[in-house]
Amino acid sequence: MNKESLRIALESFNLRFSEEQLSNLEHLVDTTLKTNETFNLTAIKDKDSFYEKMILDSALGLININLENKKVIDVGTGAGFPGMVLYILGPKMDLTLLDSTTKKINYLSNYAKERDYHISFSNERIEDFALKNRESFDFAYARAVSSLNILLELIAPILKVGGYFIAMKGPNVDEEIKESGNALKILSLDTIQDYKYILPESKEERHILIIKKNKETSNKYPRQYGIIKKRPL
Repeated sequence: MNKESLRIALESFNLRFSEEQLSNLEHLVDTTLKTNETFNLTAIKDKDSFYEKMILDSALGLININLENKKVIDVGTGAGFPGMVLYILGPKMDLTLLDSTTKKINYLSNYAKERDYHISFSNERIEDFALKNRESFDFAYARAVSSLNILLELIAPILKVGGYFIAMKGPNVDEEIKESGNALKILSLDTIQDYKYILPESKEERHILIIKKNKETSNKYPRQYGIIKKRPL
């Protein structure tokens, strides 16, 4: 996939964009791959694959979701995906990119400053961040971070009541949802939608899970990450 085939793909998913936004995405691709030559940001180094599996894949998180004037966080953003793509393509939002890897947050912060992107950054683990930012966000995204039953406990505390967790998943989503049944119940969360998409060139399957928070989260969550991983809800 290249810039022009990305254009066609975005249009096929009814995602609106301007020529400036498309150029900004192209700049993001080129800069990320160039920086990746110096230190590791992403495992995908092929430009054609990057357009599809990083840019388009991230853009799917905007389908049927309105982020305008919302407080949004990308948990475990890594090299900035989906967060940077959401910001470039989406409407005005209050966006935070969170990651525990210092070099990645430093890179993203410098990139945003150079591009005059108004984004906030946090260099810490989500369980620590959650202790200081409870019930704060309208939307939380996580892409290629961890299994759903672990993510639910980490992310539920930072969502406002009525807020949404957008979990960007691959083909094994049904199994993850099944394993998360207890966590969904304990944390007062409901899976309200599962959008399935097929990437146009690789034909890989993607799912966008929309999970709604119905009640305030107990202060005993999240537990320490080691405990969550060892004994998921």
